[in-house]
Amino acid sequence: MTRIVAIGASVALVVAILTLPYGYYQVLRLAIFAAGIYCGIKAKSSGDDKLALGLFFVALVFNPILPVYLTREIWLPLDLLAAALFAFAAYRLPKINSSRQQDAPSP
Repeated sequence: MTRIVAIGASVALVVAILTLPYGYYQVLRLAIFAAGIYCGIKAKSSGDDKLALGLFFVALVFNPILPVYLTREIWLPLDLLAAALFAFAAYRLPKINSSRQQDAPSP
């Protein structure tokens, strides 16, 4: 599930490069906020504190409660960096989870 959320967030952020209606960016802000928190919690529980910190930072930047207002020229590289981080999380988190399951003792 974490991989699907991370890939979906990454794709949505890459699509944000296009000129789209303002409503897309409002929904994107909420979706990336939620995905950042969800994937950050999964990364933290997997023991990857650096990845978790990065994902929580992305959630902070995209939070809809106290929004950060920036120009399109500034949002563009932030969207790409966040997309890259979510893509890395999609790659990294399943590997962490599977290695932890292999280390667990059998019942």
